[in-house]
Amino acid sequence: MVETWAGGIASYVTALMIEQRASGHDVALVCDPRNMDVAKLGVDDIDVVAYRSSRNPFRFVAISRTLRAIVKMQHANVIHCHSSYPGVYVRFSRFEEEKVLYTPHAWSFMKKDISRVTAIVFALVERWLARRCTRILCMSFDEVRAANRYGIAPDKLELVYTGIPTDTAAEPLEVETDGGAQPAPHIQVGYFGRLDYQKGFDILVDALPLLEEHLHVHVFGTAVRGGVEMPDPASRVVYHGWVGPEETQRAMRRMDVIVVPSRWEGLALVPIEAMRAGKVLVVSSESSLPEQVIHGYNGLMLRQLTGACLAEQLNSLSIDECRRMGANSRHVFDEAFNAEKFFKSLMNYYESA
Repeated sequence: MVETWAGGIASYVTALMIEQRASGHDVALVCDPRNMDVAKLGVDDIDVVAYRSSRNPFRFVAISRTLRAIVKMQHANVIHCHSSYPGVYVRFSRFEEEKVLYTPHAWSFMKKDISRVTAIVFALVERWLARRCTRILCMSFDEVRAANRYGIAPDKLELVYTGIPTDTAAEPLEVETDGGAQPAPHIQVGYFGRLDYQKGFDILVDALPLLEEHLHVHVFGTAVRGGVEMPDPASRVVYHGWVGPEETQRAMRRMDVIVVPSRWEGLALVPIEAMRAGKVLVVSSESSLPEQVIHGYNGLMLRQLTGACLAEQLNSLSIDECRRMGANSRHVFDEAFNAEKFFKSLMNYYESA
């Protein structure tokens, strides 16, 4: 069950549904069609069931009743809620026979753009709702620590690192050359994701005037709620807009560096995709990102979340360092973030539930 179909949540749920179908399970995706293009789902034999989401608290009870009726009509054994609002909608109801799994995809109270009072209110709601689900599947140690700080029952929490398939990871990149000439010593820097405050797109915008000439920046993504506008004029930047999963993989293989200056994350999918492609990462030191990047080994972490610090780290990179740390990134992916380990853990929770 999802609210919106974009970015990491869409990739996460798509991969999960494919694995569930391959394991012989019947799968229904409950979603708000206003927030997704069902025609681009890309998964066969999935029942798509529509509902209308809302962020108006006065609508939550009505939405909860609608979803309860959908669950009963589908004869579901397991309900998996993805992100905060579906987690609220479903857990407003009590389910006796059906098992409820909840993946926050970054706790609402971890946000950096809300007040301390609002964060406490969100945490109290999550603590109350935790009693109404079978398991909460956290995506990082950072999420587990945050839950412990706010008193969410430890016996409800499980850590399941996300993994993604490796089938296209090792495809060689065909380097385009001009008449056999050697490629210019430019470093291609990629940003993949929403152009918003959470993802730190404004940090990249602030870094642009400080970057050296050999750094070419490519932006793949679009603005949604709370978006940050593209710089005007966007000199130094090639803006590609939103691209699908396959094009994202191809685009990442054309990059040398992937930047992830996020202010908070559950477990960011972009760094995992970048490691699969064997690319060096430059990331913030916030939330779960230090669980994915070892400074100086497979990437660099920002000491300060500022454009100046990001520019300094990018300017310090050479092509040779990108290749060395990129190879290390692929090693980290193989050891920690491959799909086989992830799916095995997650399916164990489904089947045991």
